[in-house]
Amino acid sequence: MKTARSASLITLLALGAGLLTAPAAPAAPAADAPAGAAVEQRLTTEEPLFESTVLATSGQGAHTYRIPALDTLPNGTLIAAYDRRNDSAADLPGNLDVMVRRSTDNGLTWSTPQAVADHSGGAGAGDPSVVVDRITGRVFVFYAYGPPGIGFFNSGTGNADDSTTTLHADYAYSDDGGVTWTTRRITHAIKNPAWKGMFASSGTGIQLSTGRLVQQYAFRHADGSIWAASAYSDDHGTTWQMGNPVGPLMDENKTVELADGRVMLNSRTSSATTRLVAYSSDGGITYGTPVPDDELIDPTNNAAILRYDATAGAQSPASHWLLFSNTASTTTRHNLTVRMSCNDGLTWPTSRVVEAGGSAYSTLARLADGTFGLLYESGPYQRITFARFNSAWLGADCPPDQAHPKLAARTAVADGMLTAGTAGTIEVRVTNHGHLPSLPGSATPVLPAGWGGAAAQQLPAIAPGETATVTFPVTPPTGTATGERDVSVTLASGASTTTTTTRLLVVAGAKVLDSALAKDFDGTTSYTDLTASLPAVAPLTRGVLTVRFRTTKTPVAGTLLSASDTAAPSTNVTLSLNSGVPHYEARVNGVYSARLDGTRSLADGIEHTLAVAVTDSGTALYADGVRIASTTTPSLFGQTPGLVGLWAGRNVDSGGAQWLFGGRIERLTVHGPS
Repeated sequence: MKTARSASLITLLALGAGLLTAPAAPAAPAADAPAGAAVEQRLTTEEPLFESTVLATSGQGAHTYRIPALDTLPNGTLIAAYDRRNDSAADLPGNLDVMVRRSTDNGLTWSTPQAVADHSGGAGAGDPSVVVDRITGRVFVFYAYGPPGIGFFNSGTGNADDSTTTLHADYAYSDDGGVTWTTRRITHAIKNPAWKGMFASSGTGIQLSTGRLVQQYAFRHADGSIWAASAYSDDHGTTWQMGNPVGPLMDENKTVELADGRVMLNSRTSSATTRLVAYSSDGGITYGTPVPDDELIDPTNNAAILRYDATAGAQSPASHWLLFSNTASTTTRHNLTVRMSCNDGLTWPTSRVVEAGGSAYSTLARLADGTFGLLYESGPYQRITFARFNSAWLGADCPPDQAHPKLAARTAVADGMLTAGTAGTIEVRVTNHGHLPSLPGSATPVLPAGWGGAAAQQLPAIAPGETATVTFPVTPPTGTATGERDVSVTLASGASTTTTTTRLLVVAGAKVLDSALAKDFDGTTSYTDLTASLPAVAPLTRGVLTVRFRTTKTPVAGTLLSASDTAAPSTNVTLSLNSGVPHYEARVNGVYSARLDGTRSLADGIEHTLAVAVTDSGTALYADGVRIASTTTPSLFGQTPGLVGLWAGRNVDSGGAQWLFGGRIERLTVHGPS
């Protein structure tokens, strides 16, 4: 909960993290041991393993190879699929074929490539996804078929299986372990005729514990927005249906069945630099509202999510373990990373970089020997590479009992800052990120010397995934200089005690500008001219500016506050949201003295506060009180001569660009130096 009076918000995450006790030697589980017990024992006894081999190299036999897909058959055979892009076309429409390779020795050797979809006459097929029915042994390779000239972005509406103007839903299936294949089209069965382009989300589909087969799709709504939906079959692939759409702002997406039977959807999105997550309680037919997972940063790329051990019984801790792979970056497709969660994806404490350089799409599968396969684009589009690794290489380490979780903390400040000599309120949000209920406990603030504050607050028992909130009044003493100060909170839960320290922004100095705008900006024409206040702020070389706002639109650049020289090229001081991501810049004639960017979008319709603090030690950018970027160069209005205008909601440069904000600005302040 955010309130106008709240000075900070500390989110405390109950992480299950601990050490397994390594036995002296590998031991077979007892006859009555739960499924997954052997896996848990093996974690600390096996030697690290990582090996890789290249399955396809761009320029050898085709212009490019892309879009990896992978899964394991019940007999242990690995099926890998990918696009063979014969010409320079980046996607459909283009001369694309779907290729398959098989391995019967856990990826050590592979069969020669085999085309399961190879069309002529300008048609193409691409974006494969592998789904395995572990009951019948049948393997499916889903892909998109494009008639000549048709791709995702120019596909028309309609769902006739013989349409020449829409992208089709095709798949090939094999009942002999991938040796021979039969093709089938299900466009009419699963595509709403009002939708435009639709394609199977590449990588790997899943089979639920009920036997249901689930393959993810992405499609373009009539208004151009991209949504996700699950195609599913309850009769081993004889018939297929499409679930309800979830979106918008979706793209390629994957699903995984959690220990409690829910289906988690994890999606790429163009609206943020993190993944979107939604949940289904009916096997993928309907999903709740997607929310960002701030821990899973992403540069708008495809990714993979996998149950660590789908055979682990519900009472086994291993039933709550997940793996995830993607390019862990907010900017470009590089830094391919595998992560592990001990608690159904609520937190991801373990990670290992596979390839630090250029990389892109990836997909995961558990192999017959208990190791894991990762098929990915490296270079980023130079090779399709298969890697095999085990838990010891990943460093996987989940506790066998999460009843007494360890606690960690993340911080947010609702008003963006604490003010010296003024009472504020710290909100402590304690969230149970384990899969078992936490025990009753307490939260105790540990404040800097001289601060006024409150005593410990009691914490109730917290159910998995739930949050309890307590508040504390705090008052930094008069005379505290502008800067960061450490504020700690000690959490006690059962036998576990953890102290988490957070650095909060404290502001001193008089307000030279205080505008309670409380105004809606339409993102098209509206702004507020504050030029009359420019003489008060223009001389400042040190100080703090803050803007409290919420968004209704997400333009490429939406200005919150800007001062500029409208006659000079790129001479301005600007705080903005670039595609929703916080950005601060100060420059003269295009030369930056400070340029700071956040890592995730704040374009979520929720009230936020951005603050820029310029002190003798440099310039720092804060989102809801958390420092998200900094530089050692102090740069504010006073380092940018020639400023002639000051505006809320727009930035005017010499080229006439407006960069208008869409949303509501509640308050805008500028504090002078302390």
